[in-house]
Formats: sequence, structure tokens, C-alpha cells
Amino acid sequence: MSRETKTVKLDQLQALIEAGAILDAFIIEDQDGRFHVLCRSVKGVDHRIETKRGELRSFKTLDTAARLLRDLGISKMRLHMCEFAPGNIPLLC
Repeated sequence: MSRETKTVKLDQLQALIEAGAILDAFIIEDQDGRFHVLCRSVKGVDHRIETKRGELRSFKTLDTAARLLRDLGISKMRLHMCEFAPGNIPLLC
């Protein structure tokens, strides 16, 4: 079962966080070793950050992704390493 996924600009995500609409935050490593931020709303919608050019934002290091979430006011997050390892059900689609 896949969830509805929306891409949002950073300022839109900040507004969702400030409104209390974000329930969980995830940092997910992809098959290339890059990290993605996914925030799940209280309505079950997954929000992924997009760049100014409209592409999905990814991070070279775990630290950079975690620092972004901390700067947005999120202090607790879940970490999924090697998301595309055999036997894992990926959060990223």
C-alpha cells in the first residue's frame, strides 16, 4: 500500500511544521548513498522537499539532512539506512 506523496518547497514544509501538521520525519538513504527527507502529516500524506528547480532534494551526508530538520524545529526523526537493501520495503517510491 503506497501513501499519497507530495513535493513541497522548504517554506511550505516549514509552514506545515509550524501548524503542527507533521507527525513524523524520516531520513532515508537511497541506493546511491544519498539521503532524502520525508515528513508524514497527521493525515498520512508524505511530503518530500523539492529544489527551486522542482527536482527532489537529496543530501550528500546524513548530517546535512539532520541539520535541516533540526533547523526546521524537528528534534526527533527516524532513520532508514540502505533503504534499497534486499528484503526491505522502501519508503521512497
